[in-house]
Formats: sequence, structure tokens, C-alpha cells
Amino acid sequence: MERELQLDDIQGNILAGFNTDFQELVGLTVSQTRDFLLAAKWLAAQADALTVVSEIRAQRSAMRSLQPNTGATWLSIAISHRLLKVTQPDVLIRDDAFNGGMLKRAPSVLGDMTDPSNWHVGSSSNPLDVLLIIAANDEKAVVRRATSLIESASATGLVKTYRETAKRLNDREHFGFLDGISQPKVKGIDRDGTLGAGHFVFGYPRQVGEDPFRPVIDPRNVTDNGSLLVFRRLKQDVRLFRKACSDEATRIAPLWPGITSDHLSALIVGRWPSGAPIKASETEDPGGVPPQNDFDFQNDPDAHSCPFGAHIRKVNPRNGQKDVVEIPRILRRGIPFGPPFDLAPDVEDRGLAFLAFQTSIRSQFEFISGNWMNSRINPGPGNDLLVGRPAGIPTMTVAGPNGPIGISAPSTQWVIPTGGGYLFAPSRSGLAKFGDPPSPLGFWKAKQVFAEISDTLKSLVSK
Repeated sequence: MERELQLDDIQGNILAGFNTDFQELVGLTVSQTRDFLLAAKWLAAQADALTVVSEIRAQRSAMRSLQPNTGATWLSIAISHRLLKVTQPDVLIRDDAFNGGMLKRAPSVLGDMTDPSNWHVGSSSNPLDVLLIIAANDEKAVVRRATSLIESASATGLVKTYRETAKRLNDREHFGFLDGISQPKVKGIDRDGTLGAGHFVFGYPRQVGEDPFRPVIDPRNVTDNGSLLVFRRLKQDVRLFRKACSDEATRIAPLWPGITSDHLSALIVGRWPSGAPIKASETEDPGGVPPQNDFDFQNDPDAHSCPFGAHIRKVNPRNGQKDVVEIPRILRRGIPFGPPFDLAPDVEDRGLAFLAFQTSIRSQFEFISGNWMNSRINPGPGNDLLVGRPAGIPTMTVAGPNGPIGISAPSTQWVIPTGGGYLFAPSRSGLAKFGDPPSPLGFWKAKQVFAEISDTLKSLVSK
């Protein structure tokens, strides 16, 4: 008999998603070594305020209500490997991506070319030790709550090194496309859920009949009901994206009479701005409410409708051509930041606060990023022009009316990483244990040393 999901303990943003109009993101850094334990005690004191899945389910209607807002907010907390290792030495999460950190792996694994010393958040000079996400449909409420938490944290030596208000744009991202359509359906959460919760929360099976997925050495169960969070602050250059699509549409017009920049951008994404999937017979956005998501690529084996390099096909080939048996999935909880381009074209800093939960950063997020989005050949031929980071000029092939047509993106990227981090999102009970002393030195230490050696050797062999 499978373990029932502990919805009174799991952070709400993981399995339910905040989905509020406003979210305040706050980054905190432990500035002095002596302050780590004080920071851990402060975190433990926030455990009861952490919003869990059951609370979101109970409060969702009230949060969406058009009645005057009561000032209620939701809270999510995630913690760096650095802080976890120093304050909870008996806890080891066996994920080399989490343990290595985004700062170290961004250039090699993710293909990032930006200078981490200039990151807005999580830079080498200001490590991201704690990420707070405060959510509500009332902007003033999230700002007040964030300010209060920052003041409380500062008394323990946690220094605010990042703060940003993110805002929903009618569920679209800054390039104008409906976002967050295709989410995994989780067994025990969604009505038609099939994916095991172990893909996203520690301590549950990934597949029916499997043991709970718990890649940890953790004698006090600090990691139970927790998850790993990837946070990427991605700046979007809307002007460059539009110009590049317009220029490329003009270039290929002799091969594809009537092609528009809007049609070309939809081919790059794999969907129209409304969320409708691309079809070979359509040259304009057909709209559709709700957007269709019940489709796969079995009936499009030659990519006549959706290009192999289209973003949605690169990150989720569904039942089409792929190079793995099991498709990695992540729970995306991102939200845009910055004003819409058409309302404030002179503002340059806008984009997406990408947030995604999983139980293995290496085999889920990093696999999708490094093995698929950045690949010219997997899971199908062609580059992901939207967010891929291959060596050289990214190119992909689209099926024109008279045959295949090659298109490319400029060498200057229109999605630019400007910070982030790999973090651990503990459960309410797990966060409360941050104030407890670690287990007495014992067998767990030997297991940790053996596991770290073993994982290092596996990592070296896989390179």
C-alpha cells in the first residue's frame, strides 16, 4: 500500500502552485560564518508560517475572490547546499547538481555565457543561502510581508542581497506566449494524475510498486516531504526576439510566400501565443479556450507540423521521437518580472523568474537543459532556438510549403541568465528541525563518506 501524500507538511508551491497575481522573491545571504546557526534557528522559527498544500487548497477560492483582500499571504522557503551542509551536517542529499551548485555548473552544464559575478542574485560575492517567495493577489500585502521577514532575518545575520516583485501577465510570458500549460499530472494530487509524487517530493515512489525515492543520508528525516528547487532569473530581450523573427521571416519569404514573423515565432515555440499547438494547415493563431494539451507527436513523425527543434518538442517529446525511455518532468512555478514591453519599451530588465521543483536536479532539470535544449541531435534534430545554448549559431529546420527550410537565431541571445541557484525546499516538519542539533556522530558519517566517494566516482565515469 502506497504512502498517502502528507499535504499538511509538503510546501504548497510544490504540488499545488501559488499561481497568484504577485510574488515577492527575496534572497538572503549569511554574511558571517558565526551567523549560520543563528540563521538556522530563524528558519526553524518560520516553520509554522510555511504554507502547505492543504492550506492552498482550502484558501484558493478566498485568495482569488474579488472581495477586498484581507492581506493574507502565502510563504515558500528554500535553502542552499551551503547553509544545509554547515547547519545540518548529518544530512546529505545525493544529487551532485545540488551539491555542486548552479554557480559552478552554469557554464559547463547549462551552457551559460554570462559572468556570474554580475548576476542579480546568487553571485559569487553574494551567495543565495535562502530564497523566500511571498505570494498573494494583493501587491501591498506581499511587499509588507516581505519587508517584515527581511527585518526579522536581519537580526540573525541574514542579509538581503536580492529582492524583486514578480507579476502575472494574464498567464503569459514577455514574448507573448501563454505559459505553464503543460504540467505533469501527479498521482494523489491531480484527478487524472499518473506520475508518482516521488518525481517531485522526497519519500514517495516514482513508479507504482517501487520503493520511495529518497536519495539521502538523513538520520533525523529532515528531508522527508521536501523537494529540490531550481531558480533561474532569465532576462528576456523582447525587442531582439521580435526583430530576429521579423528578419528571418523576410529572409525565407521567397521559399515560403506569406510567412509572417508571428508564424515563425510560433514555429520556434511549437505553440501559438494562445497556447494552441502548431499545425501544418494553420498560418494564423486559431485561439482556443482552454488551450489544447492532450496531444503528442506520434502523428507528426517527420515534424511537418511541429519542428523537431521547437521548444515544446525539445523539452517534452511526449510520445514522439526521443532518446530515453522515461521523459524527465519538472513542476514549473515561474512568474514574469518587469513591465510588459509594449507598455514600457525603454525598460530593459524584464523576464521570467523560472522556478521548478523535482527530486533530482541532475536527471530532471539538467538533463532537459543540457541533453535536450542545448543539443543539436536529441531528442530530435535541430536546436531549441528559444532558450537553447549550443556552441555556435543555433539552427533548426521547419517544414515549408515546398520543402524543408533552415532558420537560425542571432549569436546574441534573447534569453539571458542573470542569476539563480539550486536549493532545497524543506517540509514544514523538516524546516522545524533546523533548530535541532544534528545526530550524534555515528554510522551516518561513515555512510556519508562512502556515498560521497561513490557519487564522485560515478560522476567522473559519466563524463
